[in-house]
Amino acid sequence: MGDDPMTTDPLMQILAGWPGRWRYPELVTALGGGRPLDGSGSGAGAARHVLAGLADPVTAAGGIERLIAAGEFQLVDEVLTGEDASAGGEITPEGLRRLHERLEEARRGARADIERRQATLAERARRAGLVPAPLPDLMEHAQLRRADAQELLDAELERIVAEEEKVAEELAGRLRTAAASEAYRTAVQACIDAGEFPTARRLLEAGRIDMDSGGPSSVPRPPHWDSSLGATLEEILLRYTPDSAQPQRSNHARFIDVGDTGQEVVEALRHLSAHMDEPNVGTFATVLGRMLGEDVRPLVAAHDGGFRTTLLGLDDARLPGLKVTRRTGIPLWVAAADAPPPADLPRPLVWFVPTARPAEAHRLPGTAVLTARDLLCLLARPPQGAQSGPASRRVNLLRAVVPQLIAPPTGLAGITDASLGIDLNSGASPRETLAWLLDLCGVAADAVVIDTLEYETGAHPLAAWVLLDRLLSEPPADRRLTPAELDTVRGNETRALIRDKLIASLDAPQRAVLGIAYTLHREAPFSAADVLADVSLIGLDEAETDQAAQHLAPETVLPHLAGGALLRQYPDGYATLGSGLGEVIAEGAEDMASRALRELVEQADDAEAAMMAMLAGQALVQVGHRSDNIVMGTQELLDALADEPDPDARARLLARIRENVARLSGGQYRRAFEELQRPPEDCDLTGLVRKLGRRVEWQEGIEISFRCEGAGGSTVHAIRALLELALENLLINAVQAMRKAGIPAERQEITLSVRDTERDGPEDRPGPWNIVDIEDAGPGLTREDRARLLRGDTFSKHGSGGTGVREAREIVRRFGGAIEILPGSELLGGAHLRVWLPRTDTDPARTGP
Repeated sequence: MGDDPMTTDPLMQILAGWPGRWRYPELVTALGGGRPLDGSGSGAGAARHVLAGLADPVTAAGGIERLIAAGEFQLVDEVLTGEDASAGGEITPEGLRRLHERLEEARRGARADIERRQATLAERARRAGLVPAPLPDLMEHAQLRRADAQELLDAELERIVAEEEKVAEELAGRLRTAAASEAYRTAVQACIDAGEFPTARRLLEAGRIDMDSGGPSSVPRPPHWDSSLGATLEEILLRYTPDSAQPQRSNHARFIDVGDTGQEVVEALRHLSAHMDEPNVGTFATVLGRMLGEDVRPLVAAHDGGFRTTLLGLDDARLPGLKVTRRTGIPLWVAAADAPPPADLPRPLVWFVPTARPAEAHRLPGTAVLTARDLLCLLARPPQGAQSGPASRRVNLLRAVVPQLIAPPTGLAGITDASLGIDLNSGASPRETLAWLLDLCGVAADAVVIDTLEYETGAHPLAAWVLLDRLLSEPPADRRLTPAELDTVRGNETRALIRDKLIASLDAPQRAVLGIAYTLHREAPFSAADVLADVSLIGLDEAETDQAAQHLAPETVLPHLAGGALLRQYPDGYATLGSGLGEVIAEGAEDMASRALRELVEQADDAEAAMMAMLAGQALVQVGHRSDNIVMGTQELLDALADEPDPDARARLLARIRENVARLSGGQYRRAFEELQRPPEDCDLTGLVRKLGRRVEWQEGIEISFRCEGAGGSTVHAIRALLELALENLLINAVQAMRKAGIPAERQEITLSVRDTERDGPEDRPGPWNIVDIEDAGPGLTREDRARLLRGDTFSKHGSGGTGVREAREIVRRFGGAIEILPGSELLGGAHLRVWLPRTDTDPARTGP
């Protein structure tokens, strides 16, 4: 290998350091290695470039700008940041600043161009069934020389084109052997010719195609207005007469012969133009609806210089579910051109202006303006042999209204709800519905575009909304959509928007299941058990995997995803979508699954922390309420101790006081917290109530009798510690009520009884039930006291009365039961509370077969 001429040739060395070289862009490019100094020698090549510069003289700054335009970013960057940045003093500091700005602008343009080319190549590769080849970092090449990046892109394009030819031949071979109609063959071949291979493959696999004979082409458009009919509405309406004998010019007959229904609209319009008031507006709206096939008289309200009513009859089973075609109609504003609809009227709406000429009015977003002349065109007789009637007039009215409603800046939001999308399965097939939608938007699309749109969106409402909104935001000037126009919006940005729209309403378990399905099950059906087994393959550690799997619940999530048209459901499992929409979801599926599973783990940690805080709070409430009862009991014992002269009785009182004080130790909080963490269990209610009664009897020094009716052994599913607290609160309340009422100690008595029943319980809720009755010998409760307790109020002078009942009621409700406050105890004469708890039968003899 020879030496580098740049370092060995004296002439090259001189030229490379010559400050004036920047006036000769071709010479600089050659010196920089862009191409050789051609000619018989380096001197001849250099002379040619210098002479070319002399023939087209530029300044040093101009020469550098030409290098920028040629994409020689590396050369320009070297001079602007090197020692000769000013090109020998020929470029001023301000000129250098402008050159830096120009260089950055050119680089941004080169990056954007490369990104567009890459997106196009990726789309072509996807259609050909290729995984795009890993190209070098083309952004880095854009920093150096745009030509380098272009060469790489051209090489990738050549590879894709070769593969496309193979795919096209394979599909054409399948088409040749397919038994299909000529229309079917034409549709498939059109997709092959347009390079829409996935769409063509779908049509071949389906074995049929909807060749709709009732599509938009079956409804002729109304004629253009004939200005010779008159200049003013009064003059025009004079020509519309039911007298068929009146001679008419042949070109007028199509407009004038409107039939009985049309003549009814004309008469209503005649009255409306003569005098605009509520009766005439109501009649006009009624006959307008009748013209569209809806015989209802809508209400009319006058305000702000116009009249608000409703336009009915625009719904059609062939069309997608649009705001403008809802069954209940849309607002109709009838007013002159100088009285626009109020801002508070819901959109979309139609503003009818009873004039002959187009309204000289400012049309607000979400508003379609309809003039009398537009309406008369809708009444015109269709061409001979064409369909006529309400359905045709309905379509043509929508053709006049919808393009106005989707005009910028409203877009498809003017006729559809962005959060719900476009329902392409409202009645007709998705393919036919797409054709109708585009037709109403004033856009014509060939069969390849219709089939490709159906494939790309999977007929999913949200995907269709995103793609069509971008496609229709700037329709082509000729209002015709071809695959070329479709390609302008089929890029990574659109696919990302569709993906974001689809998952925006999904929670973490739904996103996780969807991501796992599209990451690991693109080829075969799967089940909920498969999804759970796959959690370990998404990159979590063992502990996180177990935690995420516990909160995933795929058996619940999968039907929801299938109902949202994100998966297909079969009798034996689920499958991912085979359309282009499935590919869009699959592109970000693994990352979506990973992030959603980690979010599930975080939610589980947060839920566990919240549960522990809740348990701690419950423990504080439980122990606090029990401590209040102990303190109140201790105070009563101290009062009794002060008045007791008998040494033996004083000793007994001191023993009870010491026991109460011991019960106030800090250990009770720890024990309560531990008990509350236990899960609900089947508790032996009879044993629990008997043990609780004995404990309270000893602690409070009163007599508590216990009765158990029936065979016993009734159980209730509850947290034992909470259930004990609820019943203990009721017993302590009864003790305190008797002592505050001054009931002598020998007469202080409580009766506890437990029984079960099969009959209905509170609020007619069906059994079986456990019943716990608590009766005392106190003063009882007045009607007002019972009302306060039922409301959860307190009523003692220091605010404690009723708190025990309130806490107990909340606990019992938590376990599905209720507390009844009966009028009084027939047995002891005091209060009577009845606790209802759902019975959990564990004895086979009780539950039956």
